Amino acid sequence: MRDWALASLMLAMAAALGAEKPPRVVVLGFDGADAVLTEQLMAEGKLPHLAALKAQGGYARLAPTVPAQTPVSWATFTTGRDPGGTRIFDFLRRDPMTYMPTFAVAEERKQAFLLGRANRTAAIATLGVVSFLLGLGLAGLLRRRRPWLHALPVSMLGAGVGYVIGGWLPPVVPTVESRRQGTPFWELAGEKGIPATVVRVPVTFPAAPFPHGHLLAGLGVPDLRGRIGAPAYYTTDPDFAPGFDNEFSVEVIRLPQGTRWKTKILGPQDRLFGKVSYLEAPLLLEQAADGQSLLLATCGQEVRLRPGEWSPWLRLCFSFNPLVRVTGWSRFKLLALHPYLKLYLQPINPDPLRTPPGFDLSAPRPWAAELFRRFGPFKTVGWAIDTWAPSERVVDEATFMEDIQHTEGEEFRRLLRQFLEGSDQLLVHYFEFTDRVGHILWRALDPQHPAYPGGRARELAGMVEAAYRLMDDIVGEVQGKLGREDVLIVLSDHGFSTWRRSFHINTWLAREGYLALTAPSGQVENLENLFNRGEFWPNVDWGRTRAYHLGLGGLYINLAGRERYGIVAPGEEYERLRRELAARLEAIVDPATGEHPVSRVFLREEVYKSFDPQLIPDLIVTTSRGWRISWQSALGGMPDRLFEDNVRVWSGDHCTLDPRVVPGVLFANRPLLRRDLAMLDVYPTLLKLLALAAPEPLTGHPFL
Repeated sequence: MRDWALASLMLAMAAALGAEKPPRVVVLGFDGADAVLTEQLMAEGKLPHLAALKAQGGYARLAPTVPAQTPVSWATFTTGRDPGGTRIFDFLRRDPMTYMPTFAVAEERKQAFLLGRANRTAAIATLGVVSFLLGLGLAGLLRRRRPWLHALPVSMLGAGVGYVIGGWLPPVVPTVESRRQGTPFWELAGEKGIPATVVRVPVTFPAAPFPHGHLLAGLGVPDLRGRIGAPAYYTTDPDFAPGFDNEFSVEVIRLPQGTRWKTKILGPQDRLFGKVSYLEAPLLLEQAADGQSLLLATCGQEVRLRPGEWSPWLRLCFSFNPLVRVTGWSRFKLLALHPYLKLYLQPINPDPLRTPPGFDLSAPRPWAAELFRRFGPFKTVGWAIDTWAPSERVVDEATFMEDIQHTEGEEFRRLLRQFLEGSDQLLVHYFEFTDRVGHILWRALDPQHPAYPGGRARELAGMVEAAYRLMDDIVGEVQGKLGREDVLIVLSDHGFSTWRRSFHINTWLAREGYLALTAPSGQVENLENLFNRGEFWPNVDWGRTRAYHLGLGGLYINLAGRERYGIVAPGEEYERLRRELAARLEAIVDPATGEHPVSRVFLREEVYKSFDPQLIPDLIVTTSRGWRISWQSALGGMPDRLFEDNVRVWSGDHCTLDPRVVPGVLFANRPLLRRDLAMLDVYPTLLKLLALAAPEPLTGHPFL
């Protein structure tokens, strides 16, 4: 999948140059690397470097957090706190006053820009006074009588210009605040003078500076449209429809039949000036006379593509007005020209060279721009590998794997850079591709999956194996170049399992009388509703509702005094309802399969040492192997059935599964003290290796 020859040579040079440097602690994180599959591939001799690492030091399955979700588990890795302490307990959280979902990892706020709403007045006054003074000076040079009289028209002209320019200045600009609580171990290292570099670890946006350190933010960085990732698809096919009601909100641009099209690239919402419309960049598409290629032109750049070809990185520019603009970077792939045009645009990455205040991609802030200038454009969006387009059947698996190859090539170059510099005593580098492959291709590993690809199963399973081999190659390159005293830890935040059936938990709550409706819902929720603050919970009668579900496993009691329309009394009624819900959910049986969709329901105090009772779900619902709480339930939706087959491309998961079903992996080049390891144990282990004092009492224990 990649050419490692040059990388190996450069790493060898780095090892030689760094022979006398202090011992390093290197942590490589591979999101979603599954313990069972890793063990199987090691036993088959297909992961030789990981097998050697296991023999040299040790290996154990790593228990994830409850729930076993990417931001949740990595926040615990970062701080040593359980999800109650980090306050990162799901992808989504709700506002108890509105019941509305928002993202859990970060919160958008607003801050005044310059003088805020006085910007226009200040621009008028400033340019008016400056123009008046210039007019006075000019009148004096020309020896005019009553120079002030001659200066007045100039001043009025300047004030008029100020009125226009002042209108181009936004009164407020958005800023982002991380919701994660706790102290990252790299910040403790930096405070003790230990040089550290941290790359793409989830829940690090906006990037927070720390002494002696560099950080490139990971999951949490939105694309330029403010989404997790919003791809676009241009087509002349009148019959194309994205799958499953376009729950992932792929932007479909339908074009008429022809050979030349003037169309657009959709950018961010014009919220700087209180509008709901989206900014647009012009896009010209023109088919060659021979019908074999397509000319693509945007923002002063032109590229010609043949079917199957990717464009180079292109700069995309969007103007709020003549004074304020925003730019991003992305790539197109021409999927087909005949019989229909099919053109794919990846999510647009924020431009490291032009990031607005409060939108820090790196710490120090200029570091992302430095990487950009050194290596060229790279993906800055937190969810870098696009799983949304393959999920909606816009692109095929081959295109998905090409995206992985391109993205991880960039990632390895940045990892290589840390070795060449040779100054970091602590290096933490995160890779996401093992998780994304699991989500999209797990169906190929499960003959009982409703979306099992049949004749293509071997081909697609080979893609999964190739991703794990890539993980093994990266580990091998790093492992072979470390010094004898250096410490290497390789880990994943959770594992994976098949997702054959979905459980619509809000539908069950409604049928059993816990969630009251004024009329059948029927609304299909999607990410567009979430991002655009659309309508949620249609037809819910909160005055008669006792419980509701939001996110991936979060079950909330409609508690009086906490929720706006809460009706369940605190104390005995609250506790009785929680126990009743837990028992009844665990007892549910799917009549079609005889299986229990729900594995275990946790009371929050059973799994979290401390927590904010206003914020954390009252119960956490986990599912059995083969099951997941549905996408619709995650957003509060209520389809008209309780269970359904998962026939989607997104066929593997972990988010609501019982953590016992999806253990992660942990390898180290030093012997392990024990094998019963959990993510909570990683933080104290790293503190011990770096001789750092814990900032607070910890639940986990060192294992090296």
